[in-house]
Amino acid sequence: MMDGSDNQKPVKSVLITSHYYPPHVGGISKYMSSMVAALGPERVCCLTGARARGYSDADTQGIGVYRRPLAFAAPKLVQAAGWLTAVAEILVREKPKAVQLATIYEGYLGAWMRKWLGMPFAVYAHGNEILDAVQAEWDGHRRAIQTADCVFANSYYTADLLKEAGVQPERIQVVHPGCDVDKFRPIEVSIEDRRAILGPHAEKKVILTVGRLVMRKGHDLVIRALPRVLKAYPDTCYLVVGSGPAKSTIASLAHEMGLGDKVIFWENAKDSELLKIYNLCDVFAMPSRANIKSCDVEGFGIVFIEANACGKPVIAGRSGGMADAVVDGETGFLVDPDDSDALAEYLSRMIGDASFARRIGQQGRVRAAREFAWKLIAAQVDETMQRLVFEKETPKRGGAS
Repeated sequence: MMDGSDNQKPVKSVLITSHYYPPHVGGISKYMSSMVAALGPERVCCLTGARARGYSDADTQGIGVYRRPLAFAAPKLVQAAGWLTAVAEILVREKPKAVQLATIYEGYLGAWMRKWLGMPFAVYAHGNEILDAVQAEWDGHRRAIQTADCVFANSYYTADLLKEAGVQPERIQVVHPGCDVDKFRPIEVSIEDRRAILGPHAEKKVILTVGRLVMRKGHDLVIRALPRVLKAYPDTCYLVVGSGPAKSTIASLAHEMGLGDKVIFWENAKDSELLKIYNLCDVFAMPSRANIKSCDVEGFGIVFIEANACGKPVIAGRSGGMADAVVDGETGFLVDPDDSDALAEYLSRMIGDASFARRIGQQGRVRAAREFAWKLIAAQVDETMQRLVFEKETPKRGGAS
């Protein structure tokens, strides 16, 4: 949470997210909830259609979280009534002066707030949805980002997509997702904890991937690279953390290649378990690939920053926004996401040369703390929202003088 120590009175925004907010699981939900927490109650409140479903907002440190599913309901009349009621409540209680939108899909709401309430709005851009907007015949989403006062791109790759979608460059600001560098840090993992996660592989070298099980993430490439790694370092296993529609495909590939006993699946890892999971690995690998036609791309990849923050070297696919997340040769390595031999070479080097892997991981930790701490990321957003409100109000002030 920002400390508000500056003399300027904070400008409060309402962050609107239809469903990307806890308990919904995923990168965007984590990004939005972390941003809200980092900005703090003086600078943001949140309107979301995500139902709590047992999730408690008690730890939001005084931040107003308004869960109003009817404001995002499908029937238009119900949605309109729910929307107007929610906005009226927030205006009275929170008195926001600007709007932040979790995705371009809430763009029409930002346009409404600006037209009827005079509030500037900013939109967060993540990658896939911008590709979708570029390729879609309907230009509603393109208009949403083209008319936004500012668009926060999660990487320079996404910023280029925004330009392709017709957004003026001066309205684009690259704001990388942040990382809780106090939570994600190097720790020793006990043998008991290793056994609880790895079972009989507790004392082996570990290659780790954390992410949704979809083919884009490149789990299959790691499995195809594994035989070459095992030839040099037989006491190695591959820990796959996450769930998703490609699990059966990935598991079948491992079985077909005779690696079933070397690949460990850990589904539904709790957030509190991730610190130990990152720290027990020797190298983190997620060689993501892009499928432009199906609008499937990795816009950034916060898992690489989390692994780096834990002092671990990382390997990413040379695609999408990975070059923003991984400094090639310094905090990790970028590989061709279709070249299993190249991946095997880097994995083997990380596993076989502990001092080299440690140095790469330490450099990653330094960068994570220097560039991705949430306080720094939130300050960038806050400064922009302050500027947008100031620019909006300046003509009024000038006319009154």
